Amino acid sequence: MADERSTLALKRNNDVPSNATVTIASKAPFDIILKLYDFVERSEPVLGGGMRAVKQAQERISAKFFVVQGNSWPQNQGPHQQLVGGYAITHGIPKAFWDEWLTQNGETDFVRNGMIFAHAETASVTSKATDQTEIKSNLERLDPHKLPRGLQTSDMRRAS
Repeated sequence: MADERSTLALKRNNDVPSNATVTIASKAPFDIILKLYDFVERSEPVLGGGMRAVKQAQERISAKFFVVQGNSWPQNQGPHQQLVGGYAITHGIPKAFWDEWLTQNGETDFVRNGMIFAHAETASVTSKATDQTEIKSNLERLDPHKLPRGLQTSDMRRAS
């Protein structure tokens, strides 16, 4: 049974070409730098004397990093990136890199809440981004015509 699983895993991994890429959608208003980390065992002092072993993340120095575009742009200028449903679309991230990054970061809130996701097919990413237009990151720009109670723009203050 264990041999069958390892054979299936090898088969699945060999089905994916090494140059396969994914398209990533991000609803964050800032660029995100994706990096990979290794967990190394280090010793730390313990109260009362002695040491204990702890695992600590250490950035891979030789590993590449990739920048995922955010969905914001300078005020009074047009966006410089492709936007679909409030998500910025970034093309060409290596699939193997994304899969490992997702393994390391899959439990973070912005991944679990759908603020960032990827797919091998661009059409699938744009379709999902369109479907999730209503999802808010709570980092969007304020609409000056729909301000929260008690907030005013400087124009509103001058008029009153």
